[in-house]
Amino acid sequence: GVSFDQIYHAASNAVKNTTGGFLTESSQEIMVRNLGMTTDLNEIADTVVSYENDRPIRLKDVSNVVWDIEPMRGDAGLGTKRHLEGESTNEVKGYPGVILSVTKSPGFDTLGLTEQVEAAMEGLKATLPKGVEMVSLYRQSDFIDLAIGNLEEALRDGAIMVAIILFLFLFNLRITLITLTAIPLSLGMTIIVFDLFGLSVNSMTLGGLAVAIGMVVDDAIVDVENVFRRLRENAELAEPKPTIEVIARASAEVRSSILYATILIILVFLPLLALSGVEGRLFSPIAIATIVSMAASFVVSLTVIPVLSSFLLKPKAGKTHGDGLFVRGLKWVFTKTWLNLSLSQPLVVFLITGGLLYFAYDASTKMGGNFLPPFREPTAVVATTTAPGTSLKQTTEIAATAQDLLLKIPEVETVGYRVGRAERGDHVVPVSTVEFDVEFAATAERSQAEILDDIRTTMKGIPGTFSAISGPLADRIGHMLSGVSAKIAVKIYGPELNELRRLGMEVVEIARAIPGLEEARGEQQAPIPQLRIEVDRKRALAYGITPGELNEQLATLMGGEAVAEVYEGQRVYDLVIRLPIEWRESPQRLEQLYVNTQSGQQVPLSYVADIRQATGPNTILRENTQRRFVVSINPTTSDLNAVVEQLQMEIAEKIDLPLGYTLSFEGEYEAQQAARKTILIMSLIILLVITFLLYSYFQSFSLVCLVLTNIPISLIGGILYTRYTLDNISVATLVGFIAIIGIASRNSIMMLSHYLHLMRHEGEGFTRSMVERGTLERLVPVLMTALAAGIALVPLVLAAEDPGKEILNPVAIVILGGLFSSTLLGLGVTPAIFYTFCRKAAEGSIRLKSAASE
Repeated sequence: GVSFDQIYHAASNAVKNTTGGFLTESSQEIMVRNLGMTTDLNEIADTVVSYENDRPIRLKDVSNVVWDIEPMRGDAGLGTKRHLEGESTNEVKGYPGVILSVTKSPGFDTLGLTEQVEAAMEGLKATLPKGVEMVSLYRQSDFIDLAIGNLEEALRDGAIMVAIILFLFLFNLRITLITLTAIPLSLGMTIIVFDLFGLSVNSMTLGGLAVAIGMVVDDAIVDVENVFRRLRENAELAEPKPTIEVIARASAEVRSSILYATILIILVFLPLLALSGVEGRLFSPIAIATIVSMAASFVVSLTVIPVLSSFLLKPKAGKTHGDGLFVRGLKWVFTKTWLNLSLSQPLVVFLITGGLLYFAYDASTKMGGNFLPPFREPTAVVATTTAPGTSLKQTTEIAATAQDLLLKIPEVETVGYRVGRAERGDHVVPVSTVEFDVEFAATAERSQAEILDDIRTTMKGIPGTFSAISGPLADRIGHMLSGVSAKIAVKIYGPELNELRRLGMEVVEIARAIPGLEEARGEQQAPIPQLRIEVDRKRALAYGITPGELNEQLATLMGGEAVAEVYEGQRVYDLVIRLPIEWRESPQRLEQLYVNTQSGQQVPLSYVADIRQATGPNTILRENTQRRFVVSINPTTSDLNAVVEQLQMEIAEKIDLPLGYTLSFEGEYEAQQAARKTILIMSLIILLVITFLLYSYFQSFSLVCLVLTNIPISLIGGILYTRYTLDNISVATLVGFIAIIGIASRNSIMMLSHYLHLMRHEGEGFTRSMVERGTLERLVPVLMTALAAGIALVPLVLAAEDPGKEILNPVAIVILGGLFSSTLLGLGVTPAIFYTFCRKAAEGSIRLKSAASE
């Protein structure tokens, strides 16, 4: 005869009735403070619910008051080849466990925070019971340490290679040292600027410096080479001019060309600052580091370099100073071959260049596309699903079996799994899903691709499951881009769940038939057995019961509700009221369950509701107020564009969407298309700005067009080398193309401005000998700047498999290939076009006293 409300209120008051307190008087107020709530179950169980015939009915008379755990919505375990403390067996196996995920708040240093967390863990280890051990499963700092260490090596090796190239060309230790001072000074000024503006120095910033390390010496090379050449010419005069005057004039001679070339490089990197999302976070630091370091190198070249030259460069007067043996041989070979061909047979040079352009264009159409290069993390994430409705216990058993199998792979060091979700976790997944974190050994002999294939084969051998493999960073990027942990997300929106699921499974079948999309998986949305309680509104009305009140009672009894909090020191426990499991799982008993009516009477639940077995959806997910079904795909091929475009085409052909249903593609493909569009639009705007900037420098559109011819020429090498090595175009590759456009254009600016200088200031006419002289005098600085910029990137090109260099490797490949074609072809095409077509343009530029002719 005890009602639900009586039990509910008695349970909520049980704690209050056993609470001690004391009174404090403050001004005119009296306050009651709880000392702490009891955890004595006997006291709670003795709480009176009601009186029947003068006999008290206590909670323990109508319920069981016991300690228990919250309903588990997930489980976890961990296995490692590092034997746990006290183990004597050599068997490798996993154990049940608790996985604690620590997420960093924005704005804090990952490495410093990791050290603090590790220190806190060391303190906790002393409090663990016997047989329990705490093991680190995944630390983002490990990848960061590897990345930063590899990039520091690239910076060091690049600087050494640049020094070797400079000494080989100049064959003068003093000039080499003067030029190399641009590297520490430029990078040091960049770090200072970063510190002043509160910018962090991270792996992407170091990547930008690694890319720029060969370019920061370019301005210094041009300046010191011209200074040294003028000093040697001055030393050969009968009456040499003062050294300071010669250095000042030599620096002024190249100042404007260096300025415009530097501005050009800065401008071409600006489109990267317009990128948003993940690509913006990755490539903006590279752009900022390059822009700041190039600006710093310009300041160094016109301040420190002339001063050092005045102290260290003092050619002996009255002595003939010539080029070194290497440079003399290089100039002789160049004059007799490529330069002679370009000036004598310019049409042949144009045909060769045109043929290479067509060949490069054809190669670009055959390359695949991707959003980002794959990250080389020493960890893999395996997402495994079982049939919808699989119990937590069964999924955990499958996860433990898979864990033991994965640990048998030689290179796998640690495996942890998470089934479902934590009780208070915000990442909602069903208990039929499990996620494995697989950590590789540091001394793995096989390649990562071979290890992942072994993992993929192992997981395919577990019946009744489907697994997809990715990395921690790729998994998080997928979540940020589309809300699912996959590179491709096909989302279907519509009103009916069954129709959504039918369409979604058709998409899955189509995707799995496409090579590279075998890991397509549909959302775990399926009809599962349910115990359905449907209110009979007419009978409920007759008894004075509203459906809402009945739902509240049943939700509390079936799902449980916390009615109070129990305190034990600083620990807090919920006091929960709920039906026992033998009632919750029995339709017959539920039919006999009494519910309250507004009249105060109690009637069996069967009087006002129908209770029956049925099927219903396990989940109902919405996005933008619409029901949706998601097909998640992690491609096993690097050509993301091709497989997505094929999937789009086959879906359009084979699936006829009913009225009211829509389909969208999200994830990395959409992000790549958006990034391409942004880069293209911004690059066109910057190209327009560069055109007007160059016109202000040359005062001739013909000469501007001549400079811009280096853009397609530089793309030839970048495309062909990318085709040969990566055979894939990603956002990182596009960044490389942007960089090479600016780097390559500066060579033609230097060469053209020198032609105009010779005609205006040194009495040269528009003749073949003038073009030959100007080209040869600029040959060494052009080759040195190109080789310095290219050779510094070799460590990034050769170490594609190293963590931290994945993003920069495609950038370096494009720049290196582009430098080769722009330098080799540019040294022939620029003189050929200038000598063949630009007489009037050159004479007009000199007549207008353009900045280029100074």
